Amino acid sequence: MRFGRETGSTLVEFVFAFIVFFAFLFGLLGVTLWGIGGFFVQDAAYRAAEQYAVSLDKEAALEEVVTSLGRWAYLFIEPGSVSVSVRQEGDKAVAEVRAEPRVQRLYFYRMPELVRRATCTLEYRFRNPGEFSG
Repeated sequence: MRFGRETGSTLVEFVFAFIVFFAFLFGLLGVTLWGIGGFFVQDAAYRAAEQYAVSLDKEAALEEVVTSLGRWAYLFIEPGSVSVSVRQEGDKAVAEVRAEPRVQRLYFYRMPELVRRATCTLEYRFRNPGEFSG
């Protein structure tokens, strides 16, 4: 059954497909930027935990994070939003780095905060194994 002239129906279908395609494309772009930022934050957390495991110096661990993120990371994460927590849990050094992604909102997609945690065994444990059980 035909309702009359169907000229322009292809254009309407194309517009609907175009909208869905670009929504997918922007979502993919947002997740990619967020994932790259997460990679940088994870690397910074690992470097902070490693530095703290060797030196037990929180300032040196924080400096390591600043050095690690100072290269290309600020293209993907907001510079003023980085917070670092370094502590000792038993024979482990634990570092947690939090940051906001540079692109926090991409049209109707909202990117969550980047939170990464890393642990490293303290070097003291390897130098003095007799002080630890097991």
